[in-house]
Amino acid sequence: MPDNINTPDRASNEAARRPGNSHAPTSTPNRSVMFIAGEPSGDAHAAAAIRRIKERDGGVDVWGIGGPKMEAAGFEAVMPFDGFNRMGYVEVLRHLPFFLSAKKKLLGMMSASRRPGVLVCVDYSGFNMPMMKEARKLGIPVVWYIAPMVWAWKRKRAAVLGEQASHIAVIFPFEAQYFSSYSAPVTFVGNPLTESLPPVGAAAKKFPGAGGFRLAIIPGSRPQEIKNMLGAMIDAASMLKTKYPAINVAVSRFGRFGGSLFGLAAKRGFEVTGEPLPTLLQRSDLALITSGTATLEAALMGVPMVIAYRTSAVSYAVYKQFVTIDRIGLPNIIAGKTIVPECVQADVNPNKLYCEAERLISIPRLWEEAVQNLSGLGRFWAKKGRPKALRILYIPIYESKINPLSPANAPKRRSLPCAAARPLFYRGV
Repeated sequence: MPDNINTPDRASNEAARRPGNSHAPTSTPNRSVMFIAGEPSGDAHAAAAIRRIKERDGGVDVWGIGGPKMEAAGFEAVMPFDGFNRMGYVEVLRHLPFFLSAKKKLLGMMSASRRPGVLVCVDYSGFNMPMMKEARKLGIPVVWYIAPMVWAWKRKRAAVLGEQASHIAVIFPFEAQYFSSYSAPVTFVGNPLTESLPPVGAAAKKFPGAGGFRLAIIPGSRPQEIKNMLGAMIDAASMLKTKYPAINVAVSRFGRFGGSLFGLAAKRGFEVTGEPLPTLLQRSDLALITSGTATLEAALMGVPMVIAYRTSAVSYAVYKQFVTIDRIGLPNIIAGKTIVPECVQADVNPNKLYCEAERLISIPRLWEEAVQNLSGLGRFWAKKGRPKALRILYIPIYESKINPLSPANAPKRRSLPCAAARPLFYRGV
């Protein structure tokens, strides 16, 4: 493990000794933990952390913003989850009053009735960055779990996070370098998916033949993603079904969104399923999939895919001003090259999606190469091992080793390290 990536124990001890941490460890820590996770992937990752916390101490008060998986783990949601699951500048602006009201309510609870011993921000930067700053003003330690992708866009966020957080827990090993010049200790805690999804080797995947393909359609978990993506995916799958009648198509449905579009899929003879994504992927040979965490799940399970993403023209124009990498899919970003095809914006249309998927069906070599490269990602994670991924989240809670920097002693802003280049940390097979 590189020197600039801390182990949980080392990181926590260093945080306690760090100059400027004016509060000494106490023997009676506040056993209230506040989480903020505003989207389904964060809900799943935080749920794993909460289960660990509850295993250690069933009496700890865990509350905040989170979804059904967190609630099943023993979490108390103080506001409905669905309203937070928004993405894109236009979508957020449309619901700005909701977000401002939520922030006001949470700050009121943090400062008075339910002051937590630690705030755990789970990704969700647009909302969590301001909440982190407010928590710092209140003297509440903040553990940031799943750092924003500063290596892909908005690199200035590294400085904000590195100076404001009490500890940063990253899930990709190369991410630590982007925060190494700032005051907050950084710990690579492993990726939750590598603990729940054992990588599938290439030897376990066999080309099924054009007539036996099982196609998964995974349009995303947010209402606007489903609206933007599902129609084109269904039409592309129908075109594939026309050419290859024996193909089986299953559409993944999350939540209650997009009823009419999922109804269209059912009318086309496609299976609509709410089963867990790993279960669907396990029985799939190919996927049309919206860019996001699901693409990494598919990669770890060795499922070739066509990655797609389309957002509003305004949001896309804004993103283009900040994005510093030329790929959108996590498997391709991690590999440092294109190992599965991508369709973005105007290319998210039935003809383009059909063409990319049909090539993987009709040319066995391309499908097999994709499987080989995806299995390479699994071997990459295997080499990194499986650290006790979530210990860093409960060490500060029970041992009070992480304390907020006092505003008066906050470090001066420093520039991002020169190492902030594209993360070609994995070389394909």
